[in-house]
Amino acid sequence: MRTDTMLFAKDVPATSQWYQDFLGMQSGHGGSEFEMLMGGDTLLLQLHELDADHDHGVSTNRPLGHGVLVFVHVEDPRAALARARELGIEVVSDLQYNQQAHMTEFTVRDPNGYAICICKSDWG
Repeated sequence: MRTDTMLFAKDVPATSQWYQDFLGMQSGHGGSEFEMLMGGDTLLLQLHELDADHDHGVSTNRPLGHGVLVFVHVEDPRAALARARELGIEVVSDLQYNQQAHMTEFTVRDPNGYAICICKSDWG
């Protein structure tokens, strides 16, 4: 079993570029309505235009990101935090060790308001 995450975006190309610049993800599809962000051959994240005709039955009337926390696992959270600061990305929770989840983490906001937790777990 596995899951895939799709986030609605106000500007798909700009949001895609944000993830590429910050986390090194690569465009696997490209386009103004839909994007697949990759890590090598692995699908990491999908982006979908907020106002596209096909909405998958999801209401986007509420603020984007409300009640959602996306975890992105990286090899070096400290380096990712330094990159976030270099790019002027809003850090909403500074680097810390989460004892409940057994991981080092920090949280940023993406251009659409989603909370993105950048982390590395002890358990692999």
